[in-house]
Amino acid sequence: MQQLVKPSEYAQMHGLSRQSVYAKIKRGTLPSRKIDGRYYVIVAGNIEPEVDKSGNNDESIEHVSLINEYREILKAKDETIEVLKASIEDLKEANAQITNTLQEEINLLKQAFHEMRTIYQSGRHLAHTPEEMTEEPHIDIEPNEEAPPPEEKAQEAPQKRKKEKKRKRSEEEDCWIPLGDLIQRKQYNYNKAKQVVKRFKKAYKKGDKRIKKQNGIYFISCYDFYEDILE
Repeated sequence: MQQLVKPSEYAQMHGLSRQSVYAKIKRGTLPSRKIDGRYYVIVAGNIEPEVDKSGNNDESIEHVSLINEYREILKAKDETIEVLKASIEDLKEANAQITNTLQEEINLLKQAFHEMRTIYQSGRHLAHTPEEMTEEPHIDIEPNEEAPPPEEKAQEAPQKRKKEKKRKRSEEEDCWIPLGDLIQRKQYNYNKAKQVVKRFKKAYKKGDKRIKKQNGIYFISCYDFYEDILE
């Protein structure tokens, strides 16, 4: 004779948990019947309750499987955390390097701008005052020095006028521009500008007549070409 037993009662009779009994019902390994939405276990009325050893084994296997699964999840979580930590440290180091590089570039640009502005301003100042560059020293005649006779003055006058014309023509033909103006027109960057200045300084020291230095500023002739230095 068959009897219907509640899953909780069946679990208590056989030393199982309710979850294990319901799992057996869903897998179909335990005979059952559903009445009014509830499950009942079908048991034989003439059989004494026995401990279902196989059920205990299944429950133990399920527990071990769950434990192993949780361990794998925890292990994967720990590995993910370590990878994220390493990535964060790498990003911090890369960010610091980028910041330092940008700061160095900014400092170089500021220095180049300051140097080019100084060269340009000095060149403009000297370009607007050509008299100061070509003015010859004035020698005063001592009061006790005897003046030349009128005849000598008349002879020296044409020679002085000729020398003065020659000097003025030489001044008009003499054209010098600051080296900074050339660099600005070429629109060189900072490194190229430093290289060009270095080459012109070297050429000046070797006696290149196309270059002159005055008041600490380098000037180049307007009528010459400098491809040999620039290249």
